[in-house]
Amino acid sequence: SHDRGDSFAQFAWDDTLIEPICQASLVRLTQQPAQERNRVLFANPASTARERMTIRLSYDECRTWPVARLLYPGPSAYSDLAVAPDGTICCLYERGEQHPYERLTLARFNLEWLTDGADHL
Repeated sequence: SHDRGDSFAQFAWDDTLIEPICQASLVRLTQQPAQERNRVLFANPASTARERMTIRLSYDECRTWPVARLLYPGPSAYSDLAVAPDGTICCLYERGEQHPYERLTLARFNLEWLTDGADHL
């Protein structure tokens, strides 16, 4: 949406963002011209089952997702992303050993971790 949700542009499925019909999360990390480039983060259980909590990064306003990093390989479900004032990325998500709903976990990481050192703020 370009008007705060009053209307929406045409959309299409993105096969890269595999999803087990579970709440994913999306947040903007940086935006031009305030920062040198646009960065959008996406988190979800990247599987057809509720497992493999993965964080993805787009540099082109969500058209492609060239960066993906596994946050937790086991059972996982709903997530919520946030960015702290210092640029720390936070992901609150459900996870467990046997089932995805055993505990809530808050993971904190930075852009360097996500991109294995290839990008930084």
